[in-house]
Amino acid sequence: MEQAVIDAVRDGDLAAVRRHLNALPVEAQWQDEGRAVAGEMVRWGGPGLTQLLYEDGEAVPSGPWGDVDPVVWAAEHGASGLLENLLSRHPVPEATLRCALDAARAWLDVDPEAELRRRSGAGEDDAVTVARDHLTADEYSPRALRIRLTAADGRRAEVLAGHRAVVTALEKRLDLPVSRDELLARALWSADPESYDWQMSRQAVMTRFPAEDTFRWAAGRLADPEVVVRGFAAELLHLSTLDGETADAPYAADALVVLRDRMAVETDTETLCSVLGAYAGFSETGAILHEFLPFVLDHRPQVRSRAADGLLNGIGGPADDPPRYVLEAMLNLTRDPDPTVRAVATAQFVYSAIDVPALRDALAALVSGDDREVRVHAASGLALRGDAHALTELRRMGEEDGYDSLAWCQLDSVQRMLAPPTR
Repeated sequence: MEQAVIDAVRDGDLAAVRRHLNALPVEAQWQDEGRAVAGEMVRWGGPGLTQLLYEDGEAVPSGPWGDVDPVVWAAEHGASGLLENLLSRHPVPEATLRCALDAARAWLDVDPEAELRRRSGAGEDDAVTVARDHLTADEYSPRALRIRLTAADGRRAEVLAGHRAVVTALEKRLDLPVSRDELLARALWSADPESYDWQMSRQAVMTRFPAEDTFRWAAGRLADPEVVVRGFAAELLHLSTLDGETADAPYAADALVVLRDRMAVETDTETLCSVLGAYAGFSETGAILHEFLPFVLDHRPQVRSRAADGLLNGIGGPADDPPRYVLEAMLNLTRDPDPTVRAVATAQFVYSAIDVPALRDALAALVSGDDREVRVHAASGLALRGDAHALTELRRMGEEDGYDSLAWCQLDSVQRMLAPPTR
């Protein structure tokens, strides 16, 4: 392996390491050359940089990486994202999975900082520096809490606090039983909805148990005195509706009752938004959710945004011809002081069947505004209603913003919908 690559690893220069890996033949990335780079990463980069390297699409070679088994190493160091990547790409013997599970479980009942000190060989009286930060590949990925201990002589030890996510993933792979309450406890350890622990627990609750049983379990926790418990339950219910099929579930009516009661009293912003999202998901598509009208005037932009997203619950049915006061409420949201609320509200009209002068006037004013995202949605909506000037403006924005931009994608969609049907 080139010295330049070794230096890049030791300097934490992931871009240079990626360039080296991408320049290799594909088979070399998976085999000896790839393993050599991975071995340097675990030796010098630690679990944080190693996980970041392999979260970005690079080929993850199977083991061994130098003198370590990567599955066991990832489990022991709490690198749950790396572990998932390895498990998804390579067959792993059951004995290795169980060894990895034991390695991760050993961290569950200890303070990670104290355990890191013990494992690094630092005595209680030894001077050390402890740094904590969060690592994530991008804004859409979970984040890992990294704990790094540095001794006075420069020795360094590092761990990612994702051992609960590791245990959850390995239990699923080994088909070992676990309760929803235990999964909730793992999520609450960090109480961080962006963490691997939280998101892995949530995924396990959603996929390992019958849907109706999980609904009733979550519904029973919507009134918990701890806001983080309510937040987990509400988020779980909201995400369970994203497949678009829950409105037809036999327990949908029960869900709407529970969620309607909760939205009337919930004080936490994020939890309320999840409750509103779940209520929309359990409601019929195209229904007008009159229960959302009070939230149109809420002082919190996140809540107004959620109300804008769900007041007209999709297209079809009553939502295609709402009462005047409902339409006025939606049009007011397109002029909201908050840019996200404006964008969400305007987007609801793009593919809507509503076509009245008040809406056309509102969209025309928005196209002339200075909010780019709102302008794109407004131009799209007008273009689909036969406005040639709006289509020209949308095409201009698409050309300016370039391929795969919001304007370009909307232009592509609009042009497809306006094209004459093929015979």
